[in-house]
Amino acid sequence: MRVVHLSTIHRPLDVRIFYKECRSLAATGCEVHLVVSHPTTNKQDGVFFHAIDRVTNVSRLERTWRRLKSTYTIAASLQADIYHFHDPELIPIGIMLQRLGAKVVYDVHEDTPWEAISIHKNNPLIGWTKFGMWSVLEEIAKASLDGFICVTPKIAQKFPSTKTTLVRNFPLISELKTTTDISLDYNTRPNNIIYAGGITEIRAIREIVLAMDLLPQELGAKLLLLGEFSPLTLQTEIEQFPGWEKVEFLGWQSREQMLPYLAKSKLGLVIFHPERDHIEALPNKLFEYMAAGLPIIASNFPLWRQLIEEIGCGLLVNPLEPKEIFSAIQYILEHAEEAAAMGKRGQEAVRMQYNWEIESQKLLTFYQTLQQI
Repeated sequence: MRVVHLSTIHRPLDVRIFYKECRSLAATGCEVHLVVSHPTTNKQDGVFFHAIDRVTNVSRLERTWRRLKSTYTIAASLQADIYHFHDPELIPIGIMLQRLGAKVVYDVHEDTPWEAISIHKNNPLIGWTKFGMWSVLEEIAKASLDGFICVTPKIAQKFPSTKTTLVRNFPLISELKTTTDISLDYNTRPNNIIYAGGITEIRAIREIVLAMDLLPQELGAKLLLLGEFSPLTLQTEIEQFPGWEKVEFLGWQSREQMLPYLAKSKLGLVIFHPERDHIEALPNKLFEYMAAGLPIIASNFPLWRQLIEEIGCGLLVNPLEPKEIFSAIQYILEHAEEAAAMGKRGQEAVRMQYNWEIESQKLLTFYQTLQQI
């Protein structure tokens, strides 16, 4: 079976797309191709990479058009049995690829219409315009495409149940072992707090840095901040906060580079603002921190509360209150034995239930069902 994954937005070595889905498919003997922007290799771990044409010095509209055209041309030339795309802007491309006789799957990572509202909360006109555009495209996709893979139950409810499957974004057990092998004993780790991911206003970067400022100097606490600011002007603003002196900004890190930082930290932060697309999300980082044996401080959303309290792997806070975030960080850093126990419970939950090895079987079964239709 020849499978082609497509993404115009994600990085070539995206965790879900490459490390989990593509590598899992290649390991079963599928011929797997990944069409993305700026790959640094032609082949890795059995997956063939194809570069979308780079376009510069043109208008945004023309850049988008030429990006989509290049993606379609490469994908069509590969003559896949299954095309599997990951970005809502590729819905029209997916429908065109269907006409070649292949099965086409849309992997829905986010509730895209509501994400547009969250991202553009300071410019509602743009937010609602994009909401309408993505909603129309989703309706077209529902009526046309062969299948949908969704990362959360809430997103899956939006798509036709007869051709939708839930494949959640849980960690790889193999990475859990790697992290465990390189980790320091919990009690000997420095008082590092880690946040890894997109650094944005709605992911509470202001509140987190303000909370860091409240921590007593004698704790020697440091925030390891891994990711990229969006927009870049936000970085300039946050660097003026007094809590920034307790931040080590490390920028974007590859998968391999990130793992040692997890192993040198005492807790992980997953603090999102209560936007609609966040409340029912299950962020990958939540489970990665658990896999690394880290206690978690997370937003007090009902779904997250149910998960974290059931496992006993962390504390919940109001994401809009820096004092609550500070108090939770201080509690974990000052109660090392209890914190270590939280981390072990989270790690065991990943080992037994919340892991990619289980989810990957759902992906393979879904592909097999598509081939039989």
